[in-house]
Amino acid sequence: MRQLQLNDPDNFSLVYTVSIPATCMMLNGEEVCARLTRIIVPIIFNSQIMSVSVSTSVPAGSIWEFAGTLSKIVSTAIGDSISEEKKPLFLGERNLICFDEVKADYRITILPPKWFKDISIGIYQYEGTDINTLDINLARIESKIDTLLSSP
Repeated sequence: MRQLQLNDPDNFSLVYTVSIPATCMMLNGEEVCARLTRIIVPIIFNSQIMSVSVSTSVPAGSIWEFAGTLSKIVSTAIGDSISEEKKPLFLGERNLICFDEVKADYRITILPPKWFKDISIGIYQYEGTDINTLDINLARIESKIDTLLSSP
């Protein structure tokens, strides 16, 4: 289990924001828009925790909740690898993303849904303490074993 200080606003800092407008044109009297492609965020992250907000223009009468998926890109000796951890994103929410504790710097990629015409993204990186209670408990157990072994 992890112990985090998520209620302290000083533990989050805005590291990336982008707005990608719709690219549309009229073709035979009908509006045709280019599909948004995968967005590779040009930031190297070192915290395994972030908050991501996504917004888009929702047509009148539509109810959209899904805002795409976020994946981790880890650099390896044989090239960049996309992690199997895919996180869903939701519109109008601050999506708290907590990746498994792999101690490596990484980048992220966001794949918007195919029906999005435009997108705005804000990413806040968590910079507070990230304590794994399992590590603390393991250290206590090791200390007790050392004490028992050193006793006559």
